[in-house]
Amino acid sequence: MSEVLFSGRPGFDPEAAAVLAALPPFPTLGDDTLQPMRDGNSPTSEAVRAASAALGLVYEEHTISGPRGDIDMSVIRPAAQLTGAPIYYTIHGGGMVIGNRFTTLTMFEELDWVAEHGMVLVTPEYRLAPDYPAPAGVEDCYAGLVWAAAQAESWGADPGRIIVGGASGGGGLAAGTVLMARDANEVNVFAQLLMNPMLDDRNQTVSSQQYHGTAGGVWPRENNVWAWEAILGNGHVDREISAYSAPARATDLSGLPSTLIDVGSAEVFRDECVEYATRLWAAGVQAELHVWRGGFHGFEAFAPTTPVAVRSRATRADWLRRTLA
Repeated sequence: MSEVLFSGRPGFDPEAAAVLAALPPFPTLGDDTLQPMRDGNSPTSEAVRAASAALGLVYEEHTISGPRGDIDMSVIRPAAQLTGAPIYYTIHGGGMVIGNRFTTLTMFEELDWVAEHGMVLVTPEYRLAPDYPAPAGVEDCYAGLVWAAAQAESWGADPGRIIVGGASGGGGLAAGTVLMARDANEVNVFAQLLMNPMLDDRNQTVSSQQYHGTAGGVWPRENNVWAWEAILGNGHVDREISAYSAPARATDLSGLPSTLIDVGSAEVFRDECVEYATRLWAAGVQAELHVWRGGFHGFEAFAPTTPVAVRSRATRADWLRRTLA
């Protein structure tokens, strides 16, 4: 499919758009802007420690050996003794090029989920591209998952009840990690939660061409193209790419766990998410898909009090309750 760059597109939800318009302009990713964007999008552990303590949760840090060196891990769990608790293994977003393991924890209700369900939350500090191109990121995430499963009993958790989740770039890594877990047969993943995931490096869908330039909001096509080149290198579209690094490339989605995918109707990732859900159903996988009307990429984080964001967050929380039940 040639690059068309559609001018017509579903518009942003008006209330979410008003919040977005009031925020400072988001820079375009590039060699000159990458480090400033990392510096401005790198929360530290202090805020997460404080938020955990306020919910009566215990915060721990660990360092494990990975395939490319040490990996820092954070573990957050209830202070009370657990028995058969689920593990929520969450992978942070940032297009696989920015952010750290605290990013998602300060954006979504994941700490509230830990408190509500008595879960053990584990999150890895995976290596970022372009410093460490694929498959470094997904290999780090998988190594952390294997470690978490091995530690489960010491936390009072059940290694058979692991949910892998992630948003944006972290959602793509989550999908790749779950594919790797299925194929390696070392860890039993119970479910996956893919929040507006970054799945397809080819940027050939209609939505990937609709949301470019200033119309792309937080994550326009230009950022997506740059990030995938940082992850996979120039010319990746015409090369054979591992599904662990770009899950939309997978030819076999059978045997994957119960899945939730959600995405905005007004963002680059819309069509690849819809296609992935469709292919999961075709493979016999139980999947739930929500496309939020007018949602730009990250709307639930940047405009959290708008009605569409409140509904999307409530839907995730409801899916988690039903899945754990």
